[in-house]
Amino acid sequence: MKKQLLIVGVLACNFVNTNLFAQKKQQKENVETLNEVVVTATKFKTNKKNIGKVVYKITQETIQNNLGRTVVDLLNDVPGVEINGNFSTKGQNLGYYIRGGRNRQVAILIDGVNVNDPSSFNGDFDLRQIDINQIESIEILKGASSTLYGSGAATGVINIILKKASKNSFGGTFTTSVSTNSSSKNPKFSGEEFTTNFNFNGTLGKVDYLLALNANGSSGLSAAESTGNQPFEEDKFARQNVLLKVNYAINNKLKIGLLSSYDEFSTDFDGFDFDPVTFASIPADRDNNLQSIQKRVGVNADYTYNKGELKIRTFLTEIDRDQLPSNDFFYGEVYGFDVYNNYKFSNQFSFLAGFTSQFQDMIQRTSFSTIEEGSGKQHFYDPYVSFNYFSDFGFNLNAGTRLNIHSEYGNNLVFNVNPSYNFKISENDFKVFTSYSTAFVAPTLSEIFTKLPTVNELLPEEDITIEGGFDVTLGSKININATYFYREETNKIGFDPTTFQTVNDLGTFLARGLETEISYTANEKLRFLANYTYIDRDENLLLKIPQNKFFLKADYNLSPQTFTSLSYRFVDETKDFGNVDLDAYSLVDFFINHSLLENTVVFYGSVTNIFNEDFQEIAGFTTRGRNYNLGFRLLF
Repeated sequence: MKKQLLIVGVLACNFVNTNLFAQKKQQKENVETLNEVVVTATKFKTNKKNIGKVVYKITQETIQNNLGRTVVDLLNDVPGVEINGNFSTKGQNLGYYIRGGRNRQVAILIDGVNVNDPSSFNGDFDLRQIDINQIESIEILKGASSTLYGSGAATGVINIILKKASKNSFGGTFTTSVSTNSSSKNPKFSGEEFTTNFNFNGTLGKVDYLLALNANGSSGLSAAESTGNQPFEEDKFARQNVLLKVNYAINNKLKIGLLSSYDEFSTDFDGFDFDPVTFASIPADRDNNLQSIQKRVGVNADYTYNKGELKIRTFLTEIDRDQLPSNDFFYGEVYGFDVYNNYKFSNQFSFLAGFTSQFQDMIQRTSFSTIEEGSGKQHFYDPYVSFNYFSDFGFNLNAGTRLNIHSEYGNNLVFNVNPSYNFKISENDFKVFTSYSTAFVAPTLSEIFTKLPTVNELLPEEDITIEGGFDVTLGSKININATYFYREETNKIGFDPTTFQTVNDLGTFLARGLETEISYTANEKLRFLANYTYIDRDENLLLKIPQNKFFLKADYNLSPQTFTSLSYRFVDETKDFGNVDLDAYSLVDFFINHSLLENTVVFYGSVTNIFNEDFQEIAGFTTRGRNYNLGFRLLF
């Protein structure tokens, strides 16, 4: 603990003693931040200052300054977001914990299209399937957002926005890296993890294109952690990814596009045994393997006219998962569309109307349950509307509603009301906001079609979120925001361990908490960021979800060509299944990159978990100790 306090003390001293200068540059950056455009909160481009929530945006600058990090690494830095399993082996399943919720309560989008997998048990999208080099930015919208995004948007929405093609006829990047991959108990200084990425893009007349190829693999670690003297066998992970994006501009009003991707990964994984009395998990070295293939294709159209814009999004997804030696087999198919039109009556009033539909099918064959071909289908139709008012005197209002018409459980109505107000005090910008929003989480295909006859019907989980907060920019240096939220869950989808049935848990389950962040730009070279998250809910629903989380980062430009970053992370103690205690842990990481030839070549590196902290995210499973990463990116 003394080491961690020393790091925090050094950062604090630098914070106090840094010289303050470069005012004009900072004022320009402040104006750009105020006018930053996001799309996730309203489904069309809107200045952040006019949105009645705190929308976190991971920009391209942040991505470039953190070469070598993954999508999950960057998301884990955001207040209110905890991704369990990120510090374990690459093949570890990831838990997305936002505002005390779990995977099924988080909607994940790629270019605004929901990519969650209803054929999986949690109905989630595996973030291991997408590479950071394909991404332009990521927007994180927290709170109930089912009005715009339907099922699953109960605690948050993560919108991954892909890169756009350059205006040149041909260009691209080549990125590669090598890393160590060892635990704190068994440190090794050898290359065990490799990543390679090619990215080709350009514009040829009316056609622009993006082709991205990625491969990575890792070894050296066992998924489960041995409790004896004999280490467990290492578990390997390998992934390949291809993404193609092509757009054709018919004229300056109409553009059509094709988006297609192929994702494949294979991972070894271990298992665990359960104590029949305490249900505690006991790690076991197993020769299990999971292979997953996901194929996606979508056709899009954007039409812009005098007072509005019409967007059409269609998609088809096929997912195959096979497990050995159990021979468990899962196949899922999802196809659908989302059509929406935003009409601007004036600079103050706009009205968005949309209609979305999905058709879902799956096959499942396991030793516990079977869904035969043709018997696991469901579909829904969702009309929705959203109204926006941006006044000239600082008051803004977003309100909307959606009707979910489902083939299995009937109809479900959700709505939101979100007012906010912008004002100035002594040239400082203030925003206060509040919202009342409802959301729903539909049962997955696996849950609906494997329930026992004693369960008459599975209903969608219904959520209510009330939140309020503020966002303040003081001068050109300091930004502070804070959000308090209160959330209720009813018809919560759970599992009865006595009957081994998926059921709707009776009662109302509460979650409340606080998320706050402060950023300070000391000068053109040095910037600090700190955030804190507090979650309060029933202990039995807090498994693996830390009650307190703190993150501190200092970014420093050693020169115009050299960027460095030092971060400190504290994650509170929590519990796992079987009432197993997981201790609190602290991690300190360092990142550096150096560019040459006007950013044509960038070398980067990192040291993570500098103090080699020994901890567990999941009871009985391995986490990474001190590790090193080296890589370079070539722009051509």
